[in-house]
Amino acid sequence: MIEIHDKELLKKFPGWQVVALTERRIEMESLSSISHDDGPKIIAYLYELIPNKKWIFHLENDRFVAEIKEKYKYNRMYTSGCFDIFHFGHLNILAKSKELCDYLIVGVSTDELILREKGKLPVIPFEERMKVVQAIGLVDEVIPQMDKDKQRIVDTHRIDAISVGDDWKGRYPKVTCAMEYFPYTANVSSTILKQTLQLK
Repeated sequence: MIEIHDKELLKKFPGWQVVALTERRIEMESLSSISHDDGPKIIAYLYELIPNKKWIFHLENDRFVAEIKEKYKYNRMYTSGCFDIFHFGHLNILAKSKELCDYLIVGVSTDELILREKGKLPVIPFEERMKVVQAIGLVDEVIPQMDKDKQRIVDTHRIDAISVGDDWKGRYPKVTCAMEYFPYTANVSSTILKQTLQLK
């Protein structure tokens, strides 16, 4: 049950308006493009305010929806990435992964792995990228991704399922756990942002 008043949300996040508020669902709408970045802050606030609940979040354009669900499809789930210049696409896959599991583990690629795989270092150093992901309320545990041995992760951390973007279908390394493929978030990626910002 969501025990929160719309006035509390508006005071905390003045750039939003509450469209609907029930015992199990909150729907909010952004009043300006500036407040779009509040998504992670709202998520963290709801987890802090109402802990030990399975939240499902949906963020699209200027609309934010949060719902409480009771049952998880998986116990322990894993996803990974470079998370260089954190953006909405990253948040989207973390939110969708957390919808399906009780405990979400996220692997952040080390600088050395990115250099080996891409031939250049990331813009944001490893320790800082780790801290950014750790700060997201959706994530239960963050670990270094030092190689591409996914089966080792599955065995070591007792993973029930791995989540990735659907652009990995047919290309992802074989593992003994279930796989969840999420639609790729269009028009946003670290590469696009770097090109726009003229970084590396």
